[in-house]
Amino acid sequence: MPNKELIALTQELIKAYSSNPPGREKEVADLIKKRMEKIGLDVRMFEVAHGRPNLLISWKGKGSKKLAIEGHMDTVPAGDGWTHQPFGGEVSGGRIYGRGATDMKGNLASIIIAIENLKKAKWTPKGELIFLACCNEEMGDREGIGMTHMAKQIKPDVLLLSDTTDFDIEVAEKGVLWLDVKSKGKEAHGSMPWEGVNAIKNLGKFLIALDRMQFPANHKILGKSTISINTISGGFKTNVVPGSATASVDIRLVPGDKKEVVMKIISDLIKKLKSEDKTMNIEVKELVYFEPVELDTKSKEVALLSEAVKEALGRAPKMKAEHGSTGSNIFIKQGIKTIVFGIGKPSLSHISDEYVEIEDLEKGVKVYDAFIRKFFA
Repeated sequence: MPNKELIALTQELIKAYSSNPPGREKEVADLIKKRMEKIGLDVRMFEVAHGRPNLLISWKGKGSKKLAIEGHMDTVPAGDGWTHQPFGGEVSGGRIYGRGATDMKGNLASIIIAIENLKKAKWTPKGELIFLACCNEEMGDREGIGMTHMAKQIKPDVLLLSDTTDFDIEVAEKGVLWLDVKSKGKEAHGSMPWEGVNAIKNLGKFLIALDRMQFPANHKILGKSTISINTISGGFKTNVVPGSATASVDIRLVPGDKKEVVMKIISDLIKKLKSEDKTMNIEVKELVYFEPVELDTKSKEVALLSEAVKEALGRAPKMKAEHGSTGSNIFIKQGIKTIVFGIGKPSLSHISDEYVEIEDLEKGVKVYDAFIRKFFA
């Protein structure tokens, strides 16, 4: 029989609105806080911005081991194209539908139920079990109020960062380099373009050249770093030569590509274009940067997690790489050994009619339960 409590909790979490932007995770945080306090755990809430808390939940026993498990509370906005209510938590065909069902309220539900089950079984950690529920992951935590803030509050032996890996263990992930590109020109009447400098035209030249570039590294799983030009704007009237134009660029760096090398290549490109056309005036500003990550697959914790997955699923997890960013580098930068793992298929994240399989939720509870027990054994 399906676990009714697990299904109900997942539905509650989906119904608790936490779209980011605008960013309002308090309803989810209050729900988790209430449940964890009900079973006697210590809960600290850090309200880092209005309506935007993080939770640090601690379960202390006798012993020195420390395990942290982290999950984020925010989701991307619902968007269009839904045939199910995006915040309805509808159950249909063995699935629960709704924004965040996979990414990542289903993971939060599985973690919470696993912890509650351990309490009901009168089990106690030989040390400290920490559960972090963080805000602002879906915006890359640019403001440093979510994972960045909480990484400074803990010093575990290892952190299990929960994300949508479909029960596999992530061994590498691309870094994130978001750039703001500005092109400056000179306004003129549209009938006399030679009197001005077309900022859009010059921006276009730069972006076409940038898009054709290749960076040095070639990762054994992830391949080459990627460049994606994702927003562009400029001008204000059809008969006016535009004096300014902007674009945003999303570069994903594979392990081996250094930001400093990439920025030097881009700087050299701008110099080359300017040498060919003196009207070229391009400025590039870094908006967000997360380093690429290579995770330790030989650790005893990875072996324990692999055993837990095999017990729950009847198969060993695959070791795979992530094209997106989980934020693991935030914790690694603080010197925290980090493993990335979770339930849910990555292809279901951020889509209309997002859903999570109820069977996956139940398997997730088994894996989290087994891994926690094994870690503290």
